[in-house]
Amino acid sequence: MSEDRLIMAGNSQRFDIENGKQIALLVAPVLGFVLAAVAVAARWYTRSVRRVNTLTEDALCLAALAMSFVVVTLVYILVFLCGEGLTSEQIRAHPTRDYNEVKRYWLRMQFALDICWATSIATIQLAFVKFYVRLYETKKLAQTACYISMALIAIWYIWSLVGWINMCHPPGRCELQSKKSCIIIGSLHVFFNAIILFAPLPAIAAVQMSRKKKMSTLIIFLLGCFCTILAVLRIDCAINIFGDVNSDPIGASWWRVCFSPIEIAFGIICCCVPNVSPTREHPSLPTEGTGLRRLKFRTTSGSSSTSNLNPATWVGGPKTQVNAFVTLENGARKMESLEGIKVTKDYQLDRGRI
Repeated sequence: MSEDRLIMAGNSQRFDIENGKQIALLVAPVLGFVLAAVAVAARWYTRSVRRVNTLTEDALCLAALAMSFVVVTLVYILVFLCGEGLTSEQIRAHPTRDYNEVKRYWLRMQFALDICWATSIATIQLAFVKFYVRLYETKKLAQTACYISMALIAIWYIWSLVGWINMCHPPGRCELQSKKSCIIIGSLHVFFNAIILFAPLPAIAAVQMSRKKKMSTLIIFLLGCFCTILAVLRIDCAINIFGDVNSDPIGASWWRVCFSPIEIAFGIICCCVPNVSPTREHPSLPTEGTGLRRLKFRTTSGSSSTSNLNPATWVGGPKTQVNAFVTLENGARKMESLEGIKVTKDYQLDRGRI
């Protein structure tokens, strides 16, 4: 009997799923996390195949994924225990929950969510900038700009943490973030996203890429644009679409809570995809055909030869100056041999004395 009462009491403290906004909060973050996990796994798989030295970037992506899981967990807590996705009026109408108590708990969860979100975002941005340091390895000015960007991202992260800590000072008494602080933190975040989005364009424009590579680069760029748009929409204190932050703080925060894990997930994907190898490469052992395929040289009868393929060495006696061009082909042959040599010029050799 006592266990039944505890279960009933626990169920009465939870909010039921009543609308599409709550369903979106439960589904979209999980899907994003799964896609991000696949991208990180593919990146680490590629690392084991290519043996590339990108440990710092790989570790940053893995850390961002771990923090993304915490963000998704906090979203579920906000939905079931804080009524995220409902308006303040709907929460006030709940038969067993006190609105003031819910709001206090909601503020603490918001505080935790913002910290985890900023940690994930800063980690992803640092991974991007570290990649750009390698990309502009020969450009000292660009590398210096990358290191300055790293320092600015770290300053933004620390400053944001200090601002959110002040929200809950003294401990246990959390308040809404001021509009000014919210706009500054959000605007700087959008600014850094834009820098990361456009920074590699000069390097991309300077190289020749296949059509497939261009399409994949375009997709990554569009995903980056999508993340930047989410970063703009996340500034709910300046853009009132689902409600006013002051009169309906829980209702107005829906899209910020929803977009936070999605932005993290797509940021991780954008960071991982350029380093992912589509298939595992199996290096083949060198064969006779390998040499015949690749050997192409121009020589003369009077030059010092390092190969017995020089026609001038085929006969003895006095030799005339003869230019020779030899092409080695395999065509569609399955089994290659020395018969695959094709001489593309007729030689006039002076056999003379033997």
